[in-house]
Amino acid sequence: MTGVLGATVWFVIGLVAAATAFIGVVFAANALLSPRRPTREKGEPFECGMDQAGLPWSAQRMRFSTVAMLFVLFDAEAVLLFAVASRLHGNLLALIEVAAFVCFLGLGLAYAWRKGALEWRS
Repeated sequence: MTGVLGATVWFVIGLVAAATAFIGVVFAANALLSPRRPTREKGEPFECGMDQAGLPWSAQRMRFSTVAMLFVLFDAEAVLLFAVASRLHGNLLALIEVAAFVCFLGLGLAYAWRKGALEWRS
């Protein structure tokens, strides 16, 4: 390997080697310098300096993930609509396409609403 390509390849190999060496040094320093005196208090879950409120391995409800996924989905689509809205100047076909997209979003929201995905039950 000669020339610019060879120099670039060696540069990338050097970067990978340096990153690997740095990670190795950090792990070695952690193994050598970290104190190891396990106690009962250190093994307990930590909740803001207060006593533990319940079992640390309690089951989480899937309702939160459904609401979070719907939020991210509709938030991303709202950002997309703002980006597209700046390009609609006098273009009737683009307006019809965006209106169809908004209607499709409305149908998805109505479906989620009808299935009860937007209700928070405690």
